[in-house]
Amino acid sequence: MTHNEFVAHIRERYSDLFDPTNSDQDWQYLITVGPGWWPLIEEYCQRAQASLRENGEIGRWYIRQVKEKMGELRIYLRPAPYERIDIDGFPEIVHDIDPPQPTPVQEALSDLRAEIVGRANLTCEECGEPGGLRVIDGWYRTCCDRHFQEWQARRAGR
Repeated sequence: MTHNEFVAHIRERYSDLFDPTNSDQDWQYLITVGPGWWPLIEEYCQRAQASLRENGEIGRWYIRQVKEKMGELRIYLRPAPYERIDIDGFPEIVHDIDPPQPTPVQEALSDLRAEIVGRANLTCEECGEPGGLRVIDGWYRTCCDRHFQEWQARRAGR
């Protein structure tokens, strides 16, 4: 499966986890991790969707981005815009980082994210085999021994 095929699969199967206003261009940057982490992303989406459905909060939380940074998997969530009454008593749409009242599912999503990230820290981003954080000249990657050796060879050939 190619990266674009994986993103299309996630986009279709877990559409309620992502902001419906995302454009095709937005989707090019929403998920930018290697294939070794794709099963973890799929599991995260599956379990997050189940938790949101179970708690009646589908459409209240969106995955904003899934990426690698400093060799670690990052999954960014944010609440969906919500309506509240403004100071004059009129409804207004709010795009706050935090909702007015934390919900029980917020902690569950945070725990799930921590679990998946912890497992990614021990999984090669390229192939999904056991791996660990590696560093070359200030560049970080989580990879297995084989992909670390390939990375070293590519860096040495520059």
